[in-house]
Amino acid sequence: MMNRLITGLFLLVMTACGQTGHRQEAKNPDASHPVSDETVAKDFPMPELPAMLMGENDIREYLVTHFWDRFDFSDSLQLENKQSVLQGLANFVTLSREVPEDREEVVRAGIESLCKGITAHPEVTDSLKYYVEEYLYNPNSPYYNENLYGIYLENMIAGLGTDNPLVSSYRFRLELIRKNRIGTKAEDFVYYLPDGTRSSLYATPVQGNRLVLVFYDPECHSCHDILTGMFADEALQRAVADGAVTVLAVHTEDDEAVWKKYLNGMPRGWIIGQDKGVVRDKALYDLKAMPTLYLLDKDKKVILKDAPYGQIRQLLI
Repeated sequence: MMNRLITGLFLLVMTACGQTGHRQEAKNPDASHPVSDETVAKDFPMPELPAMLMGENDIREYLVTHFWDRFDFSDSLQLENKQSVLQGLANFVTLSREVPEDREEVVRAGIESLCKGITAHPEVTDSLKYYVEEYLYNPNSPYYNENLYGIYLENMIAGLGTDNPLVSSYRFRLELIRKNRIGTKAEDFVYYLPDGTRSSLYATPVQGNRLVLVFYDPECHSCHDILTGMFADEALQRAVADGAVTVLAVHTEDDEAVWKKYLNGMPRGWIIGQDKGVVRDKALYDLKAMPTLYLLDKDKKVILKDAPYGQIRQLLI
């Protein structure tokens, strides 16, 4: 009965997860695996639930807190069972995302347990570290989640010790993802218009209380499909023309010749600028994948961070 309830809970949350995504469909097959009774019951060593747990929320919280209790981080054979590890990680992330914000200590306990296992056995857990990175920090992963990744980084920094070479890169990433969080004011930066006029994000007038901020590189192949879709979106262009939305597109590479080469292909009505590489070099925004899209209000507060265009569009049109 209890195993059936666990399986049902996994199927419920995994179905919900399957309906969401990030920038585009994940191209890495490791990022998405179907849940089956066999996978849940046999492959991954699930925690045993106390009989007193009755409600779905109680079961979920117990599973998140104790998810890694029976996983042997020192067992190289268990870690080499890629399907099992990936399925377990997918289930853990999905369950963790379903925990209410006011119960974050539950998620922290689960992630702390994961990180303790990883840092205690560094000789065999490199692949697991890689999977966590791919699931939580790859913007094309359906499990992408900066909040969970930030908690993971905090615990890895604490567990590795200051002399570990990974700590400096983890600290840099943690600082980066803490910037421009939803509800906070976006970082200001200077950009230049095609006629050489100097402006800034904070000085940019916003129509309709909505500013779509696009960081792009016209020679980036992965940008092409997304930007082309935005260019072809007649509803977006009407919203811009009608004064309901402002779009600011900023070229983030320090190559003025390349920027100007592609200016004619940019939509009319958009504000097109170049920052001469400042945003990238000063790490003001996390530009791990291009294009990087934000939705801001007229006060430059972040509504959506590093979001897919489809998600931004739902709040515009």
